[in-house]
Amino acid sequence: MRKTFLILLINIVYNTIYSQSVDTELFFECKKDIGLRKIEQNQTIQHDFDILYYDINVNWYNVLKNSNKTYSGKVRIVARVDTLISTNQIYLNSYLTIDSVIKNNSPLNFNNSNGVLTISLDRTYNQNEVIDLEIYFRRTRTDNLGFYFYAKSQQTLENIAYTMTEPSDARYWFPCYDDPSNKADSIRLRIIVPAGYTATGNGILESIQTIGDSTIFVWFERHPITTYLIATCASKYSKFVQTYTSKYPPYETFEIQNYQWSADSVRSVYVMRNIGLMMECFETYYGKYPFDKYGHGVVYPFSFGGMEHQSISTIHRSWLVNDSQSGLAHELAHQWWGDLVTCETWKDIWLNEGFATFSEDLYKEYTQGKSAYFSSMNSRANYYYNYNPGYPIYNPPQLFNAAISYYKGALVLNMLRYVLGDSLFFQSLINYRNQFLYSTATTNDFKNVINQTTGEDFSYFFDQWIYQPNHPVYVYNWKVNSSNQNYNLTFFIKQTQNHYSVYKMPIELKIQFANSDTTVKIWNTQREQSFTFAFKDSVVNLIFDPQNYIIKQATRDISLAVFDQNLNLKYELFQNYPNPFNNQTTIQFSIPQKEFVIIKLFSITGNEIKTLASKEFSPGAHSISLDAHDLSSGVYFYTLSTKSYKATKKLVLIK
Repeated sequence: MRKTFLILLINIVYNTIYSQSVDTELFFECKKDIGLRKIEQNQTIQHDFDILYYDINVNWYNVLKNSNKTYSGKVRIVARVDTLISTNQIYLNSYLTIDSVIKNNSPLNFNNSNGVLTISLDRTYNQNEVIDLEIYFRRTRTDNLGFYFYAKSQQTLENIAYTMTEPSDARYWFPCYDDPSNKADSIRLRIIVPAGYTATGNGILESIQTIGDSTIFVWFERHPITTYLIATCASKYSKFVQTYTSKYPPYETFEIQNYQWSADSVRSVYVMRNIGLMMECFETYYGKYPFDKYGHGVVYPFSFGGMEHQSISTIHRSWLVNDSQSGLAHELAHQWWGDLVTCETWKDIWLNEGFATFSEDLYKEYTQGKSAYFSSMNSRANYYYNYNPGYPIYNPPQLFNAAISYYKGALVLNMLRYVLGDSLFFQSLINYRNQFLYSTATTNDFKNVINQTTGEDFSYFFDQWIYQPNHPVYVYNWKVNSSNQNYNLTFFIKQTQNHYSVYKMPIELKIQFANSDTTVKIWNTQREQSFTFAFKDSVVNLIFDPQNYIIKQATRDISLAVFDQNLNLKYELFQNYPNPFNNQTTIQFSIPQKEFVIIKLFSITGNEIKTLASKEFSPGAHSISLDAHDLSSGVYFYTLSTKSYKATKKLVLIK
């Protein structure tokens, strides 16, 4: 979900909200003021069962008709015992008044205290047996937590009631197992409202039934759904519908349902103009839209920016006023990353928020080009540098911290894209989606998919960027020596951070000449490292990481000695990067003395395909590029030969 620092405080006044510029790089719509709610406060309970189905009934007639913040309800819960041992109790989360628990028309004993509802079952249930219960409850509390009601006022154009529960507030509006790891196979929502009101819900609208002065809306979500994504909004809404036809067979057309107050209808039509284009973008990169419909329920007041409730996002009314395209893209992207594939624990929240934030910039790239993508990423990096709290992305002490869960999460994905290349990066995302669709995943699961897709171990990448705080600190210098119209540039890099030994990363260096420039890539794997490159033109300048792919602090220190006696150059042929690769890859090597070097490419059967280099190189580290547009997918070998050294490496081409 996309939460916002501009509208993070509950008591911020309406005019202040509307005066802010929403669609800027640093506008940050988020779900919950987790500055006040730490992860460790989210109570967990014993979990011996798997929720199969919720049938949730809530009566909001008096809430909306008479501004009564209390209501009654019933939930049917169908669960399968999944513990390795039998159980005669079931534990749920509940901060509600429980009137009775019924099974097969007979009451069960229960205890409801400290947020835990313990139900004594009628017998002992063994593994894989199914338990079917009905729980009758009342919400007697009048605070806004999990469930929200606001009466009609100058800015609240009609009475409105809605739910908003991430991370762990579903327990305040219906008894449930309130943990992201457990997805119900399906859910049904039945909301009773006064006639003239509309209630939104997950999935497809099954029926609308009016009885006297009451209307019952029944929504059914047939896809697995985690508890915090179950939601409804109810008010005197108008509705307009868009359609989108999927680009994937069987080319289904589904509705985008938008609910807002009548006074906002014209504005809503305008603001929602790009939803189809956003759908097209995310289907292009992430695969088919995974649910039966999409839509938005507009609410005010709202202490959050937006929330990606499955198939129906809840958004702040200010998004209509300020045309928040980035916010809308963020919530839509969550339908893939957060709803289809859900973080298994709150320790893994970056898998939701980092992915959706990255998707905002991907949409900008799709519609405005690469420069817009880089511009937004640079803004996020600057925000991170200014507000970095100094803890890792994984298992953050504050869930929805902009600098970490959102911005650094997006920046890490940008770096992973840079390291893997577009082909392998997006294939990894598709594989991640396909392996965990309609389920939950951890950071380690995502890492394993990367390893499986690339055929390499990227544990080092996750260790340094996900599990460690902060970022590398680079100090570098460079020097040019000329001889016989040849210019040898020696580049020296040193990592000086204290929290982590060595960040292993490829680093681009943009070499500028008088009338042109070129970019080379080095593979920095040591605390101190030196690289030498030969050019025919005089070097004017060197730009370190010109696209700012890497989260870092980097400064040139002209007093830093470029040649360090402790650096012992040796013969070495490095693994090509990236590998596997799609069409373009870089091969690096080092030699300790001036020498004639031959690099050749061979097929898996040993047949020579082409010579990649055949010339004299100066001492130092060098890199050459391999263009494989004319080659077929497969396994190849490349060899480096000198008068006194020979080495062979394997590379994999995937098209």
